[in-house]
Amino acid sequence: MSKDYIKFWGVRGSHPTPDIDKVNFGGDTSCIEVSFGNELIILDMGSGIRNLGDAMLKNKNTPKTVHIFLSHFHWDHIVGFLNFKPLFDSSFTFNIYGTNPNTDIKNITKKLLDPTLWPVSLEMLKAKINFINLDENHLKINDRVVVEHTQHSHPNGATSYKISKNNFSILYTTDCEHTNNILNKNVIKIANNADIMIHDSHFTDEDLLNHVGWGHSSWKNAVDVAKIANVKKLILFHFSPEYNDEKISKIESKAKQSFENTIASKQGLKIELI
Repeated sequence: MSKDYIKFWGVRGSHPTPDIDKVNFGGDTSCIEVSFGNELIILDMGSGIRNLGDAMLKNKNTPKTVHIFLSHFHWDHIVGFLNFKPLFDSSFTFNIYGTNPNTDIKNITKKLLDPTLWPVSLEMLKAKINFINLDENHLKINDRVVVEHTQHSHPNGATSYKISKNNFSILYTTDCEHTNNILNKNVIKIANNADIMIHDSHFTDEDLLNHVGWGHSSWKNAVDVAKIANVKKLILFHFSPEYNDEKISKIESKAKQSFENTIASKQGLKIELI
């Protein structure tokens, strides 16, 4: 029986960066694989999903029904859709979920596959693709796996997801701004007692002061949420494309001083789950 795991395929925010001083943590944008045996869940379709797609096609045991949850619809979180090879494979079914008070997810392909911008039409994709607006707060994947969601502050809105299997939970909160130095109540509530929290850590505290309204957090915000919500493990995520490996390593070190069970996510990192 295969073990459950999380794997990070892209950990950057805003845009991909191929810079040589950012190779250790990686340059692709947001994409996380959550594998629960015969259930495959993907969080966001940033540029990192390109490599995930290649791995899925090489693995004969990849589930043929895949659930993809989009935190929001900004380019760095959906651009990988354009280069995700399994979409051209008729054996796959993709359920792509999102919720946004301003944008219906079913209209996303009109923007992504605008023929002026990209020479691929929806009709060319052979997989079955279902775009689903999340109306209920709970989505039951199967008898053991449930996904909850809540909204948090970001330009045009964004969604936090909590994935639970039995009594184990993973919280995914990215592109989140805790406005006016007040931690977002929705995030605190959904994060409560999470075993793993993956949280936006785009800026240092100093840089965050100069980017108010951009919709992001500092590593210190992430630590504060982890402490208040009684999170067991914190994973820093969605790093500024301006930050090199040395700077992210220093951020990780500072965060660990405040919350010991903290790590910085890195492209290719795989965490096996109990």
